[in-house]
Amino acid sequence: MGSIARCLALVALVLVATAATYAKGVDVSNYQGSIDWLQVAGGGYTFAFAKASEGTTFTDVTYALNRSGTSGIGLRLGAYHFARPSGTSDALITSGAIAQADHFVDVAQPKGGDLPPVVDLESNGGLKPPGLVKWTQAWLDEVAARTGLSALIYASPAFWKSSLDDTSAFALAGHRLWIAHWTKNAAPSLPAANWGGTGWAFWQWSDCQKIPGITSRCVDADRVNGADPTPFAVPALPAGAPAPATAPTIVGPARAGAKLAAVPGTWTGGKPVSFTYQWQQCDAAGAGCAPIPGATTESFTPTAANIGHALVVSVTATSKGGAAAASSAPTGAIATATGVSLPAALSQPQVTGTLVVGQTVTGSAGTWTGAPSSYTYAWQRCSASGADCVAIAGATTPSYTLTPGDVGATLTLLVTARNTAGSTPSSAVPTAAVAPAPIPPAVVDSLAAQPGAAGAVVTADGAATVTWQPGAVPPGTAVGLTSDGTTLGVSLTPGATLPWPVDIAYAGAPADQVVGVSKDGRVWSPVGTVTAPPALPAGFLTGAYSAAGVQHVLTRKAAQFRLFAPNAWGDPRLVSRYAPRLRRAAPVRVTKLRSGVLVVRTRLSSPSQVFVTPGRRRVLRPGTFPVAIRVARHARGTVLHVHVTAVDPWGRRGGFTLSFRAP
Repeated sequence: MGSIARCLALVALVLVATAATYAKGVDVSNYQGSIDWLQVAGGGYTFAFAKASEGTTFTDVTYALNRSGTSGIGLRLGAYHFARPSGTSDALITSGAIAQADHFVDVAQPKGGDLPPVVDLESNGGLKPPGLVKWTQAWLDEVAARTGLSALIYASPAFWKSSLDDTSAFALAGHRLWIAHWTKNAAPSLPAANWGGTGWAFWQWSDCQKIPGITSRCVDADRVNGADPTPFAVPALPAGAPAPATAPTIVGPARAGAKLAAVPGTWTGGKPVSFTYQWQQCDAAGAGCAPIPGATTESFTPTAANIGHALVVSVTATSKGGAAAASSAPTGAIATATGVSLPAALSQPQVTGTLVVGQTVTGSAGTWTGAPSSYTYAWQRCSASGADCVAIAGATTPSYTLTPGDVGATLTLLVTARNTAGSTPSSAVPTAAVAPAPIPPAVVDSLAAQPGAAGAVVTADGAATVTWQPGAVPPGTAVGLTSDGTTLGVSLTPGATLPWPVDIAYAGAPADQVVGVSKDGRVWSPVGTVTAPPALPAGFLTGAYSAAGVQHVLTRKAAQFRLFAPNAWGDPRLVSRYAPRLRRAAPVRVTKLRSGVLVVRTRLSSPSQVFVTPGRRRVLRPGTFPVAIRVARHARGTVLHVHVTAVDPWGRRGGFTLSFRAP
């Protein structure tokens, strides 16, 4: 056998002998911060689970970065939701689970080729096992209804046995298990009779491993039950219009003041789908139904006005391929809660005031029957059409000062009246859209923010202008903008992050420029792209966007910003957050010229742009690159060492030594 054939056979034997029984993976969240996924993949890891959401409002700010970072480098990604179960009735348990499942699907946006979605069960929220089983089933059913996917369940053996009575129902229904059992044993302990005889799909075997590319001291480490996670990947989601398979249902007692929850049923056809709801009031027998104004959420609490009437919920499922609707069976006639009638609104709350950022609007409670003893107020931010309203944190008084986050949105005021029989909500008609405050003429170099006023500062050369809306910068805070050609610094005093971003516009800058941010003007990181100014996604401090051909940066912190040509030397997207780390990616080959000079050839890899010597070559794209080095003649058999040096655009150095024997 020739030497090359012997080498190939040896490599094949080594690969077979060292092949792992289980493919390696990790699970991460915002606690791990920014991750160099190229290094993770280089360490032999083939899959990852990333936290997407928690409860009904928390979105993990690193999820989008982790999804993009794992794309195209051989790592399969799955998303998980940290469950926060709650509820004191069947309807509250069900509606709470559905709300969390909807939040997860909206954030995770699962797609074909992903690992299955996951519900992470670590807290029972005070629920007894029957309640937690109901909550878990409602969450899984909602994810399946919207995506067509059967989610994984993450839990430890002890939690499953104590909080879910060691039930096998989910295993028998086809939900696979991601078991959390930190042990050095060859196999984990499994609940629910070896998970209904199906065993584990994924195994979190350790909560403290050092993973290349992740700076955290301890990272969760996982295994898949096989040599490759591919068999567990989900198929491409189907296309087309949705069609009802099983009808929606209503959970909860038919009683005034007791919440009802709508379960949307199951649907065939295109995925993912989103659901909208319309509650209807019918006669006592369930006929002659008509929509209840404003009753368009997944849950509904009957009031005194519904007593004696049956209720029906109509669910509309919408996918990219179209929409379809289905209705539930009617409830029984709504009964009274107590001898006292619930408050009922005779006239809706009203909102008055100027709808411009910085102005204050006020709301009235409206008029009510039932002699309410108290009222509570909750301002809500809605879409431009007055739909999809979300409560504004802390806005719980009859007046509200408009913020930059309200621009383009409409507002409504939800007033809840209470008496001894219970409570009834009523909402104001949504306002017109909130407009931004007019931007005054820009001041050169620096300006102190004024209460309730917008502001603008321009550099002396006119290269950049920073603007802000009322409330974005605390009154008295100085906002300054300096320029030294290509580097701009924003000086904000004090240095705390701002509640709303300021907007820097670069006059004449090409729209495709990459924006970098730096603390010291030497090392730069890429600024992510945002699509909805003047807002930044929750948890983000900076973001870049282009509008009308002008490059903009949104920032909530003092920093230096610089524009880079895309894919050119110094593009921060192509520079690792660490100093250069060269690795050999191919065997070293040495040839001897007639002159006796030796030529050493190989391929090296770098996770970053680098300037390489010897050879004085710029490597613009991370990855592998060829190396050819001439070495003076040496006697046959002499062991030689050649050091290759790499310097990244920020001046950080790394190296690799090639060792070989002279032929």
